[in-house]
Amino acid sequence: MKSFTQIGVLMLVIGCGGVGPCLAMEGEALAQAPEVRQELHTTSPTATSRYMNVEGTLQAIQGDMFIIEGASAEQQIQIQVGKDTAFPNGQKEPGQPVHALVSAQDGHALIIR
Repeated sequence: MKSFTQIGVLMLVIGCGGVGPCLAMEGEALAQAPEVRQELHTTSPTATSRYMNVEGTLQAIQGDMFIIEGASAEQQIQIQVGKDTAFPNGQKEPGQPVHALVSAQDGHALIIR
């Protein structure tokens, strides 16, 4: 029985060999303030974002352009709609609320709900 106890203690010491240094570093890691990356929390276009969310009311449809006003749009925004634009909730009519995912580069709508 004594040999089993010695083997168990030996396995415990070997298995926990990395715990000591890990616990010693814990105080240092907590002393540093975490880095906050603001660009991950915004929905407006930034230099690094490829898409933006546009919310508002559809004011008019002029050819392949939707004119949206309100909510996230302080002024009227024109977004381009094409054959590849998805309408999962059906085609929109003027006066209806819209939520669109738009390319920040060229203003082309990918999805309009």
